[in-house]
Amino acid sequence: MKIKTKRISLLVLMIVFALVFAAGCGGGPRAGGNDQAGTGGEGKLQLTIATGGTGGPYHTIATGLADIWNKNLDNVNVTVASTGASVINNRMVDSGQAELAFAMSDVSYYGKEGSNMFEEPLKNVRGFASAHTNFVQLVTTKDSGINSVEDLRGKRVGVGAPGSGTELNARRILAAYGITYDDLAKADYLSYAETAEQLSNRNIDAGFFTGGLPIASITELATKQDIKIIPIEPEIVEKLKQEFPVYMSKSIPAGTYKGVDEPVNTLALKNYILVNKDLDEQIVYDLVKTMFENLDELYGYHNAAKQIKLETALEAMELELHPGVAKYYQEQGIEKQ
Repeated sequence: MKIKTKRISLLVLMIVFALVFAAGCGGGPRAGGNDQAGTGGEGKLQLTIATGGTGGPYHTIATGLADIWNKNLDNVNVTVASTGASVINNRMVDSGQAELAFAMSDVSYYGKEGSNMFEEPLKNVRGFASAHTNFVQLVTTKDSGINSVEDLRGKRVGVGAPGSGTELNARRILAAYGITYDDLAKADYLSYAETAEQLSNRNIDAGFFTGGLPIASITELATKQDIKIIPIEPEIVEKLKQEFPVYMSKSIPAGTYKGVDEPVNTLALKNYILVNKDLDEQIVYDLVKTMFENLDELYGYHNAAKQIKLETALEAMELELHPGVAKYYQEQGIEKQ
């Protein structure tokens, strides 16, 4: 009886050891040698796309992309990560914490050059596609008494999440008007959703949002408060372009948000989709091909996604392309513009 018990115990131990060993060996490195990723239980490559606040276009469009990729590609499982957006996203892709990301073109350009908020060039970030155009949207309530950027002196202002492109744009725009954060009553580092909430509750007087049109958080805010968007004049944009050539002067169309019935001049810039250079070439080729072959579905997720087009996929692209997307664009006859 004792011998039988010992044999059973030994068998159990052997099974447990085998299961532990298998679990330890089950997760391999990401394709292309990126050690941050692994394969899931179904053998799929696990990919992360870094976005922005949950109320913003980055997150909404990325959710659509993840759904499209997961439905059409059998070998990947793409998940969406909400982050502080552009600066953080560049760093996440560079370090391998995310394989893909959305980011503003100016922030990505500084990452490439190793300037401004980046102490050295980001060597592992590559271009995937130029996406939609971002518009700086400086929002306040109609009864705030704020009619220009100069009126922000002494006011409580949401300037964007720490490390975000919105916050970078806010500082630059204020500086172009001769204003620093010290000139404000308070510079509040808030996400899209937090800025809209604080404006709705009147805890801040105005807030910067930089994103595609429309931003869901502003749309929702406009159902609770009468809002207006403060213009950023073309001459200010031209002044900024002397140092930051990626900037453009464009108008937010009338009717984009409830109660905003006239077009509003502002600063605009392109967004990029980024990819880690070590992600397998065939995987990246399949991702970009699948995205452009399913644009009609992607357009249903957010109005700003309608600006993602094959013919403008390399518009204002300043980054080196990943070989996987370069191969696809070459096949399609698309060249840098």
